[in-house]
Amino acid sequence: MTHSVHHTEETRIRSYSALRLSVRSLFLATAIASGIAYLVCVLFLTVAPQATMAFFSYVLHANLSGITRSVTWGSFIVGLLIWSVGTGLYAAFVARLYNKLSVR
Repeated sequence: MTHSVHHTEETRIRSYSALRLSVRSLFLATAIASGIAYLVCVLFLTVAPQATMAFFSYVLHANLSGITRSVTWGSFIVGLLIWSVGTGLYAAFVARLYNKLSVR
């Protein structure tokens, strides 16, 4: 009886150590979350450009108060695609690398 309990515990530990990340799911989750964050950022930039630039001046430790950024539909769509797809691809790369390294 003790042997079977030990064997079951060992199997459970082994199965946890072999967890794999879904590359597609992580890509989609990251792309969607980044797209929403970009949308919120652009919304703040459109509604309150000076306050937004002041906030990012504190976050980036740089004086951005003299910079003005006008958002057009074209720049919004390109930025949204680059940020969402770009971060999604990065997350997919990390998931694939993690899966490859966790097998060893």
